[in-house]
Amino acid sequence: SGETVASRVHAAALICVKTGAILGAVLALGPLKEEDYMRLVKVCMERKDHLVGITGCEHSWPCFGKPAIIFHDRGKIFTSERARQVLVDRLGIITEQAPPYAPSAKGTVESLFRWMTERFEKRLPNSSYGVHDAETAAQAGGMTLEELERCFYRAIVDDYQREFDTLRQQRRFILWEQAVAASGVPQYLGSPDDLKLLLMKAQNRKTPHHGYRVQNSNRLSFQGRWYVCPGLLSRLRGREFDLYYDRRDVGVLYIFVEGEYVGEAYCPGLMGGRVSEWEARAMRKHNEEQARIAREQGLPARARIQDEARAARRRRSTEIRASEQARQWDRQRGDIHPALVSERLASVEAEITQVVTLADPVPDAEPDRPIRILPVRYVQREEERS
Repeated sequence: SGETVASRVHAAALICVKTGAILGAVLALGPLKEEDYMRLVKVCMERKDHLVGITGCEHSWPCFGKPAIIFHDRGKIFTSERARQVLVDRLGIITEQAPPYAPSAKGTVESLFRWMTERFEKRLPNSSYGVHDAETAAQAGGMTLEELERCFYRAIVDDYQREFDTLRQQRRFILWEQAVAASGVPQYLGSPDDLKLLLMKAQNRKTPHHGYRVQNSNRLSFQGRWYVCPGLLSRLRGREFDLYYDRRDVGVLYIFVEGEYVGEAYCPGLMGGRVSEWEARAMRKHNEEQARIAREQGLPARARIQDEARAARRRRSTEIRASEQARQWDRQRGDIHPALVSERLASVEAEITQVVTLADPVPDAEPDRPIRILPVRYVQREEERS
């Protein structure tokens, strides 16, 4: 349905430590889970011609292969017995904690982080750089998950892979091609359908945040009341000035700057009559008491409204998250099932979604009694006869 992503999106990438090239990358709507890392391994081992085509990349993405060892620096990413069986027993891949003192590996990761923050995030359409609130940044960006994925893969293929690596003194895709030509890369020789069955998908979740900010400098506060002077107070912002008033009528304040009279400020709440300083203080005290009583009386109603609004907000967030997750699964359905099963499901959906044709229209039967047609009288003929 095209809802914008209103949460923090997490990305995972698998990088070749020797060449600095990215073999695969995935996005997730919530914190990265084991299923996301399994999907990352799948993207790493398969060809990416189809992915490059649907995202509209200008260059190819030749980096793919079966890694021998996967280093991770955020704790164990494959914790289930199922994942260990697939990676170690079936695919022959070993996962290890990244060594603590490895400048090449750490430098590669830091280079990727720097590229993400300085090159990718700031160049997104409607980028909200400098906004530290997830909800506000999402509203400013207005991007769906599909658009974000398209921009993400385009940036990897057309920017990161083509960038000159100062550590290795060469462009990354050239380093990958030279390494493949020199020593080769192990490939996954099994069926693509078997790989789809081995590496399954999962859902992600999100938690939105909110923030507000208001500023107004075209009015002046004096003794608990607001005074306005159109066109003057905004120009006096940050400057020192004096206020003159008569205690018998505080509805008007006279403004002096460096001893010169520049204008006056009026109180909208006291316009229409004379109000002294003592009367204004008594009115303010009375109004505060009435406001306190009204606030106490309306507290249960406000609490009920807030509870209903909070429930509605959670319900809408759940609906948006479910809709976005469903769209993500629909795009990934071809990766979930083998080709034969996908064809059967498509044929079943085609039979279900057939349009029901209506029967041919049949006119109503002739009425039993004949219809009497009334004669039409013409005004012009009546005038001629007269």
